[in-house]
Amino acid sequence: MSNHRGDSVDRVYEESALFEHKFWLKVLGDHAQFLLDALAPQEKEDIQKATYFVGKFTNFLNEIHTVNFIAFSKNAEQAAEEIRAFKLNIIQKQLEGKIVIHFTPTFINHMVNEVEEYITVLEYLGRGEVPPIFHELHYHLAWLTDAAGHAGSISGGLDVVEKRLKEKSDLFAKHFEQFYLKAVEMTGYLRAELKHFPALKKFTKDVSLELKLFSHFLREVEELELSEQILSSLSARMADHMAREECYYLLKLAQSSGLEIPKCNPL
Repeated sequence: MSNHRGDSVDRVYEESALFEHKFWLKVLGDHAQFLLDALAPQEKEDIQKATYFVGKFTNFLNEIHTVNFIAFSKNAEQAAEEIRAFKLNIIQKQLEGKIVIHFTPTFINHMVNEVEEYITVLEYLGRGEVPPIFHELHYHLAWLTDAAGHAGSISGGLDVVEKRLKEKSDLFAKHFEQFYLKAVEMTGYLRAELKHFPALKKFTKDVSLELKLFSHFLREVEELELSEQILSSLSARMADHMAREECYYLLKLAQSSGLEIPKCNPL
């Protein structure tokens, strides 16, 4: 009997590990590719490093079905720490005017936030534990500035004549920024030793709805980009990457708050 229970615990761990690794390794592989595409040709050393990370995360993804997840998680954590240091080094050079790259410091800073979220998850997976579902405000604080940044960079990447689409993405950015301020205050309310309250329930519902609308918008941008119907410097891969992240955020919100599980797929 106990053996059967052990098997089911192992299965839950393996399913969780597979899901988290698949999502995050693809995200980090994208980050490496985006940085590679954004670096100016003269930044030879950083181009070499970004190329190394593209290969590294591609290899991890290819190995994922044949591994011991505890050992794999430890190796992935080392690689995650490495790309975190690489991103921070780029930001340092940006702030001192010592690098030419087509991204803003905040855009890369959000990439650092994301890899830190993966590292948090990896600490559990490396111990053979299923990562917990955190409080819903943990996910709001981790992902709302990211969503606002996504909307802002879509707007910035659109041609100046794409007024309607720019207007839409600017509005999403504004809403996510407003939500973030609310999330910061609500996190303060947790000190009153209430983990759940009606205003928080409504807040998570409102954010989820906005995320669904934004995801739909991102898929629309991706389609327009693939069919060359949109004037922009955006890539379809970037829009797809953002939509997968919003889906992961939606999924974590549903798991932490009891809302309906979204129909999207973050993998």
